[in-house]
Amino acid sequence: MNTAATPYGFDLQSESIHDKIASRNLANGSDTDADMLEQLANHQDFYVRRAVATHFNTPVTALAKLGNDVEEQIRFYLAANPNTPVEVLEKLAFNESDDVRSQVAGNANTSVKVLEELTADSYVETLRQLVENPMIPANCLQKIANKMLDIAEKTVLSSLEAAVLRGISVNAKTPAEILEKICAIKNQNNYYWLLSLGVAQNPQTPDYLLGKLANHDDYDVRLAVAKNSNTPSFVLEKLAADKEYSIRQTATNKI
Repeated sequence: MNTAATPYGFDLQSESIHDKIASRNLANGSDTDADMLEQLANHQDFYVRRAVATHFNTPVTALAKLGNDVEEQIRFYLAANPNTPVEVLEKLAFNESDDVRSQVAGNANTSVKVLEELTADSYVETLRQLVENPMIPANCLQKIANKMLDIAEKTVLSSLEAAVLRGISVNAKTPAEILEKICAIKNQNNYYWLLSLGVAQNPQTPDYLLGKLANHDDYDVRLAVAKNSNTPSFVLEKLAADKEYSIRQTATNKI
């Protein structure tokens, strides 16, 4: 064994480890400036680049550079960063990674044009992120809802598909006709009561639909109607006679 070579190899390894630790600390530091983050975006260490991709101080030039990173996880975090430039998000919207596209769908900085294009995505998590994005327009909600409702008519929804409809049910931009169709789902295996609960909680649910939900057989749905700030007095009066005390009390206190 060549003992003379051992200390030399160890020193090189130690130097490399110390560099990585120092660089990771810098990349994660809240006070690290844009110039340093620009340099760190080129670092060989995956964890350094990942931290740069999520940092709020990272300049747009560095974020744009990371859009071409070979590591999927770095592109994933980049797609979720609210500071990522629109043009980078537009490119990532067509990434081969399902998870990367889903993060673009949930990013409030993503353009409406890209959100509309992503409504055709086959990855259900992308659709869930879309319906929960505050920037999504009503026409996109309607398109996704029709797709999920069609599935609900033919088969049992997966938990993720039901989560998409749940997100639509509570979204204030969802058209009334879609809310009504969601409430019409009666299949016990299709989370029908949970979806109706979302509609009952929606501040934009129309009066006539809240009136229907006041007769729902599920306690939580009727209680949500009683708590909804938009529930009209004639519905509250109906709920004031509900068989459940807490619902009667909630409705009575709002009349």
